[in-house]
Amino acid sequence: MNPKLPNFIIAGVMKGGTTAAAINLDFHPDIFMVNATSKMEDIDYYDLDISDCKGGLPDPHKELDFFNQKDNYNKGIDFYKHFFSSDKFIRGESSPNYFCLHEYEGTLQRMAHHIPDAKVLIILRDPIQRAFSHWNMIQYFKMKWGTRFHDKSFYDCVNMKHHNQILKRSTYFENLALFKLLFKENLYIALSENIIINPVNEYNKIYEFLGVSPINQDPGYGIHFVGKYTNTNKVDEKSKEYLLKLFKPDVDKLKLGFPEIDFSVWDNY
Repeated sequence: MNPKLPNFIIAGVMKGGTTAAAINLDFHPDIFMVNATSKMEDIDYYDLDISDCKGGLPDPHKELDFFNQKDNYNKGIDFYKHFFSSDKFIRGESSPNYFCLHEYEGTLQRMAHHIPDAKVLIILRDPIQRAFSHWNMIQYFKMKWGTRFHDKSFYDCVNMKHHNQILKRSTYFENLALFKLLFKENLYIALSENIIINPVNEYNKIYEFLGVSPINQDPGYGIHFVGKYTNTNKVDEKSKEYLLKLFKPDVDKLKLGFPEIDFSVWDNY
């Protein structure tokens, strides 16, 4: 079997359910997802180091991160291809970091060069809830890249003004517009809240987008890679009030730019 390039990418967002989608879509007999299926023992060069986390991570090599990380990309396209030795109709992988175009220069250009006809799924989550989950993860795992946020309240963290990735990763419109410009009709946007409410219905919509048959009974869909955080599970009212105003301009652009999406499951921005 000759290795092939993927024809499907789940490109984000962080804390939006990319891992769960990769695992759940792999239930379909016509879909092969690297992240869900492979043991990944060949991957020893990715930047996520388990030593960065006091609490440890369930899987330090959960994403390939090929198109966004220069060191990974420089391994070459043939190395990347060998992860996709499958004869299934859909061959895919996922990384929430592919959506972070402001952090990883050249990501879209590399995708456009190597997989211009691939289909792309992006799963959005209510910006406040995504930011809160991001903060909770940092507090629990104590990643080195999040040192400036360690042991600070959610409110204090979201009020940091400069290079605040907790906030930046919850603003979606600009990056979505760039993905839409490149992938056009091969881009599908889902909301994580809808997937949780009705996974069979939402995954069948994704199957239709991918061109595979529906699965009308739940094959075992789950919510995966959920942190057992020790912090509160509810956003405090002071932070919520602040973030509703902060994220409103971006959410307004989303509603105007992507009118086919029903954002009513999000907070009232």
